Amino acid sequence: MDFTSAWTPWHRRLWAIGSFLSLEEVHEAGQWMERKALGSSSVDWHKHALERLLGQDAAIADRVRKQELQKLLRGDLSIASADRRRLRLFIDRCRPGYLERWADKAAETTPPRAELVARSVASHLLDDGHSFSGLQRWIRNGRTTLSAYEVIREASLLADQGSSVWEIYVPFKSLPKLEELTEGLSHWVMAENAPSWLSQCGYVADPDEIGGFIYRVEARDFERAIEIASDLVDRVKARSKFARFTGTVTPCAHVWVKGVKSPQPLTSATRGAHVLSLASEKQIYAVGSGVNRAGGDREEFIDDALELAATLNTGGLAPALSGSWAALESLLTEPRDPTEPGKVIAATRAAQLVACSWSRAELTAIAHQIRERQGDTIAVDIRAMETNRERAEHVAKLIESNTPIPLKKGWRLRSDVAAIERMQELLTNPSGVLNRVHFYLESSLRGLYRARNVVVHGGSTGGIALAGTLRVAAPLVGAALDRITHAYLVSNTPVLELATRAEFNLAHAGDELGPHVCNLLE
Repeated sequence: MDFTSAWTPWHRRLWAIGSFLSLEEVHEAGQWMERKALGSSSVDWHKHALERLLGQDAAIADRVRKQELQKLLRGDLSIASADRRRLRLFIDRCRPGYLERWADKAAETTPPRAELVARSVASHLLDDGHSFSGLQRWIRNGRTTLSAYEVIREASLLADQGSSVWEIYVPFKSLPKLEELTEGLSHWVMAENAPSWLSQCGYVADPDEIGGFIYRVEARDFERAIEIASDLVDRVKARSKFARFTGTVTPCAHVWVKGVKSPQPLTSATRGAHVLSLASEKQIYAVGSGVNRAGGDREEFIDDALELAATLNTGGLAPALSGSWAALESLLTEPRDPTEPGKVIAATRAAQLVACSWSRAELTAIAHQIRERQGDTIAVDIRAMETNRERAEHVAKLIESNTPIPLKKGWRLRSDVAAIERMQELLTNPSGVLNRVHFYLESSLRGLYRARNVVVHGGSTGGIALAGTLRVAAPLVGAALDRITHAYLVSNTPVLELATRAEFNLAHAGDELGPHVCNLLE
């Protein structure tokens, strides 16, 4: 359930796009290299990382074809190369039946790790165009008690259904120059001429409704169709800002979807980038208390980065990708950095910061679940502790000593049990696990760098992996900004000093004199 929820915290989310979207991205990279939007060093790193990542995918192909894929990823994938043409054939041949193969793997006597299977299947469905909300609804519709084999087989059937065309009525409260600018638009209707099918959807007109657009959207589920409709409304708003008239484009709060029996909120996709330390340190509104000057002299350099990344959660694809990368680059690079591989060093440093935050985040989340238990001495002890650091260290000691963890029973129970297993592995092998986590995080954030280059240097929002990359990278950017912001607000720690600390402590994790896994940024 964690991997199909938009509200899952960053440390339990998917950190990578799926196997076949990754292969599509590296295939498409040939055209971006031709247009000088991507450099060869960036693509080579991606190919090498994919070789390692896809080696874990037990369902992508048999042993012979995996060896073939390995050769392709080590070959020349420039736009006119034979290896690139062979990669196209590989993708087209191996993609059909992918989820069925995962179902068969899950049913084996010694199946792959459950988390690996879940990550692979969820990534594939999300990459295929399903929404978080749609997948949550699908799972909760009688599938929570099925075996892994049964769920994945049904997921395969779901994937085979393809997309549908959804008809969505989006009502508006305000449209400047309504009569003049909607004349001749076939998809606009006045409120009194709303389509007849609305009566079957529990339609009740908003008191201020003046009419609406009827959008026809191709999508995997109606929730994703609404997200696309929301993007269309944002385009209308963006165009209106360049017009010479007063007034604002204001949609109503809810829309109606043909075939869905209740109104649905007009919402865009939730990307999950959060800087929680602004609220925890009571700094969200702590702006402008002194003498303010237009455009400058701000000591709060962190605000520059937050403004650059402000479109990360709700903005359009292009500004979200370019702005979030600009925020990381502004904070995590310096003039003395080597010219090769260039500004991508920001991805490495951001990944180190987030990797150092991972164990504390997981252990703290477990501690919060423990303290919700009633009548348990461990829960009482944790409730008496004043800081998350104390709670995390206490939980780590419990796990190391194999003490049974008294978790709160509920829908999160299986997620917390999986987190405890991850922490057991970490505490047994800190260096190996943290280096692996850092690699996964860096792979995702380097994907953000490539996506930004496609937008900025390629002048395109049509890259095949752009939306998927933003989906997985946005929460990680939020986590990096959160750690930077927290260190600055609490101890005035310079950003690059914090990044160096993260790099050093990752290298020494597990040493006798190294820091505890709860304190890698201390």
